[in-house]
Amino acid sequence: MNPYLDDIFNIDAVYWLLQFEGAVYILSVFVVLYVAKLLYDLFTPFSINEQLTKEDNKAIAVSFSGYIFGVMIILLSVFNSGTAVEGGIETRIDLAKDLLATVIWGFIGILLLNFSRILNDKLLLSKFDNVKELVKDKNIGTGAVLWGSYLGSALIVRAAIFGESAGWMNDIISTVVYFLVGQIGFLIFGWVYQKISRYDVHAEIERDNISAGVAFGLSLVAISILLSGYIMYYSSIFGFIVWFVMSLFVLIVSRYVVDKLMLPGALLDEEIKNDQNWGAALLEGSVAVGIALLMVPAFLG
Repeated sequence: MNPYLDDIFNIDAVYWLLQFEGAVYILSVFVVLYVAKLLYDLFTPFSINEQLTKEDNKAIAVSFSGYIFGVMIILLSVFNSGTAVEGGIETRIDLAKDLLATVIWGFIGILLLNFSRILNDKLLLSKFDNVKELVKDKNIGTGAVLWGSYLGSALIVRAAIFGESAGWMNDIISTVVYFLVGQIGFLIFGWVYQKISRYDVHAEIERDNISAGVAFGLSLVAISILLSGYIMYYSSIFGFIVWFVMSLFVLIVSRYVVDKLMLPGALLDEEIKNDQNWGAALLEGSVAVGIALLMVPAFLG
């Protein structure tokens, strides 16, 4: 038979799809997500069930969705690389060890994401109380920033655990170190973002300006894509510093491009501050994320 037809009618793919290991891995994901919810409830002074169902709190929904999405991003890295266990999930050498790696790295990722929320409250959004904004004011702008921060932190963790394992202890230490470096990067980026904006980012978010939160949240995702991209390819701290400066410059330029080329006749900052135009904010953030996605393979691939 023609080799091309042989490939088309080959049933090996069906055999692999019907293996039970895939279902077991997905089941382990649901277990980790349930643990993530329990720990989220433990580390926050409010009930996620009450806020999502009885209060219909959209701000918490936005923030929590970023948290859950972040956990799954971390698990994706474990599935793709199997860093904690030699052989990894792709080769299915030892199902029990792979599942153990999934649960352990999921738990570590959950703890780091909850820690990032504390850092956001105390440092990144230090001019107001995040919990008050989320629970009492139901501030979707604050939720959007936390959404971006959760995703950004998850991308950093994903990059840190990606690749071959160097041993449990070394993997955990390097992951925590890269996570902290990423958080420092977020803080520096937040300071730079405020400097290039013609409005007080914190004040606008605090006054329930959704557009300001959307723009800043997506920009956090953009800078995290750039930082995580470097971490996946290189280890040099000096190279990281140079890459970080380059990333800041490119994101500043992308914001200028949106302001001058895509919104001619209008000022981006005025659209966000005065008109609370979340469409303009979405455009700014989307361009930043798109540029970041293209910049990583262009410079690092």
